[in-house]
This record gives sequence, C-alpha cells and structure tokens, in this order.
Amino acid sequence: MPKNWRGELEGLLKIMEDADPDIEASAIVRTDGLVMASALPKSADEGLIAAMSAALLNIGNRAVAELARGEMDKVIVSGSKGDIILRGVGSEAVLSAITRPGANLGLLLVEMKRASDRIIDVLKQM
Repeated sequence: MPKNWRGELEGLLKIMEDADPDIEASAIVRTDGLVMASALPKSADEGLIAAMSAALLNIGNRAVAELARGEMDKVIVSGSKGDIILRGVGSEAVLSAITRPGANLGLLLVEMKRASDRIIDVLKQM
C-alpha cells in the first residue's frame, strides 16, 4: 500500500483538472459515500458531494440493471450552471467531476477515463 495514497489520489485529480480547465471540482468517493480524495473549492461541502455521488452512482447502477442495459459506464446530470459526471472506478469507488456550463463533455470523458485507469492502479495497491 502506498504510504500516502490519499495524496497520490489527490495528485491524480489535480492532473485531470489541469488537463481540462472546465472541471471546477472533483472527488473520488467510496460507494458507501465516504471521501477517499478530493480537489474541491473551499466553499464546497465535501460530505454532501460524496453522499450525492454515491447515491447517483447507485441509482445509475440500478437503472441499467433493471432495464437490462448491461454494465453502467457513467452518469451525467446536466444543470443550467454546469454538469455532474460520475464514473465508476472499480467496484468500490466513483470518480466525480463538476464542470462549468458548456464544458466539452468529449474531452472531459477522455480525461476521466485516463484518471480512472490510474486510480484503479492506486486502489489495487491499498
């Protein structure tokens, strides 16, 4: 297990955010709603974001299962002030990104995929 896995995960979030300036905040959350790492503004409620991320991921998983759509890949919630994108990372975590309005979702999804692959590598060492 890496000595400072939280710091390593936060570094991966920073790399993702640096690659896409439309990302305002991001977090890695366990599926039970506990924060593993975050790159959130000081004004953000980390606990609320974590709980909402876990709940949305669980609803997405249930919806694709009930409607026989295979395995869930991502959940996208769009609002007038930006988007919330969730992507499962392994079976125990979710990567959450909050964007500015008009964000390029294609670029964001590519960066989230890169980040999730790296996050999985760190989580395997824990």
